[in-house]
Amino acid sequence: MHSSRIRKGSRIRKGIATVSLSGVLDDKLDAIAAAGFDGIEIFDNDLVASPLSPREVARRCADLGLSIDLFQPVRDIEAVAPERFPAVLHRVRRKLEVMTELGATVFLACSNALPDAVGDVDLSAEQLHAVGELAASFGVTVAFEALAWGRHINRVGQAWTAVERAGHPAITLAVDTFHMLARGDDAAALTGIPGDRIGFLQVADAPVLDMNVLEWSRHFRCFPGQGTLDVAGVVAAVLESGYTGPVSLEIFSDVVREADPFVTARDGMRSLVFLEDQLGARLSGALRETLTAAPPAPQRTDVAFVELAAPAGSAYAELLTGLGFHIEGRHRSKPVVRWRNGGADVVLNEQPAAGPAATALGLVAPPVSDVAERAAALLWPAVDRTRGAGEADLPGITSPSGLHVFVSSEPGDADDWRTDFVPSTEAAPEHGWLGLDHLDVTVPSDVLNQELSFFRTLFGLEPETPEEYIQPQGRLRIRALRAKKGDLRVALNVSETGADVPQRHGIPQQHGISQLAFATADVVAEVRRARANGVEFLRPPENYYVDLDARFALDTALLATLREHGLLYDRVGDGELLHAYTLPVQGGFQVELLERRGGYDGYGASNTHVRLAAPR
Repeated sequence: MHSSRIRKGSRIRKGIATVSLSGVLDDKLDAIAAAGFDGIEIFDNDLVASPLSPREVARRCADLGLSIDLFQPVRDIEAVAPERFPAVLHRVRRKLEVMTELGATVFLACSNALPDAVGDVDLSAEQLHAVGELAASFGVTVAFEALAWGRHINRVGQAWTAVERAGHPAITLAVDTFHMLARGDDAAALTGIPGDRIGFLQVADAPVLDMNVLEWSRHFRCFPGQGTLDVAGVVAAVLESGYTGPVSLEIFSDVVREADPFVTARDGMRSLVFLEDQLGARLSGALRETLTAAPPAPQRTDVAFVELAAPAGSAYAELLTGLGFHIEGRHRSKPVVRWRNGGADVVLNEQPAAGPAATALGLVAPPVSDVAERAAALLWPAVDRTRGAGEADLPGITSPSGLHVFVSSEPGDADDWRTDFVPSTEAAPEHGWLGLDHLDVTVPSDVLNQELSFFRTLFGLEPETPEEYIQPQGRLRIRALRAKKGDLRVALNVSETGADVPQRHGIPQQHGISQLAFATADVVAEVRRARANGVEFLRPPENYYVDLDARFALDTALLATLREHGLLYDRVGDGELLHAYTLPVQGGFQVELLERRGGYDGYGASNTHVRLAAPR
């Protein structure tokens, strides 16, 4: 069952290309309308394969409240050998006849990417002018796009030169953020181009990858906020130029080709809301008024607690005791217990559950009401929960991976999560950890971009450089994010093993929280204490310590300490990291204890292969 149509609320027209969704055209239209888009780009192949006639498609769009903003693509209409150009005009004429039935008035023309394309800008301009004459006779405008892999025209400046030389009002420029940014251009490349000569704006993001640009485009484009390109910079420049047309998504990727079109459409809509967030800081006052008025992302995001589902039979209480936690309080109305170790809080939810697991994350991200309103604007689903009289208002939001995230006010406020617990009378130990340093969340490969979007769009987390590792079975991809201000760090993991459930040494690695990393002031003492309490840790092989000595020429005493306690080590500049991992516990996650020295800011990436292969 899919949600009902979402009300439109922005004066910037939002569109999406039908190629950006899986399924047949009729299903795509339903999904696009349900997500609240204003218009669509009709992908020619979608229309060719549809049993609906162009007139029936037009009626269907009208019934759904969708305008047909663009027909695309019409390929290779310029840089063609003159003797073959009449065939081009024949093809264009037939597509213009189709557009008449659709009621579309703009078509996208791509720069010629064929090996035999003629490298003569004057010929390209002449042929574009002829196409413009034909299009104008149908009341149609052509938006000419520089494909990043075009044979001779592959940058926006080259396309603009051809448009100017064509000298026809029906020939305009198409701006595509991916094609621009993939070729190394930025917003400055649009300087001096009038907005009324930009015929269409297509938007896509992508992770920065060193690969063939065609393969990059076909397989790795994603929605704004899921990649790392400066999409907002280009879009802001286009809008500031005076362009008043749609802002339209055009995405190609292996993920969207297989995903539910309704899920993809919602993901696309929230990405445009996020894009408008970014535009707010770049646009002039008058243009800012055209943006969606969603509350901003929180200025600071800190970790409050981690919640573990601990039904009858769970061994989490024994684990926490062994790690040095103590009971800090019990919930006023629910079978939930707060455990604390210094600045680290873990909540055990003892209600019946499918099994022990790390299920939720609590964050301090004021103001709470703004975060809840922002989540609703971004279409992120709320957690269904009960709230007793006088208890803190802790809005819950569910991430695409199923992780529940609860938002608390600052300590001392009425909606501080800790006020829901009756304090324990037990004396707290003198020693204590510093807090939760970061957590790993394992997600299916087809959910990675959505989970990335969740943390970026809702909390404003910033992505770090993607990492990839070979593991004993398959590979591990990591996308880490961190708060601009605050201590929240999240590492999203995709463990690809070729099996339905990723495994490490035969141990099922469930999706969800897969690692909890706690910061300590003295990791040697904490690991020694935990081992004495019966907590089992991974033991790196002796080869690892021989390699450490070779790489870092460590002090003999430090190397002996690392070896004795089974600690891993990394050093960058003057910064050092000492860390250790428990064996996987109930629910499939591990606990990491770490100590950062000298400003070390990473995650011990150089030790990942050892951790993944370490004997259990």
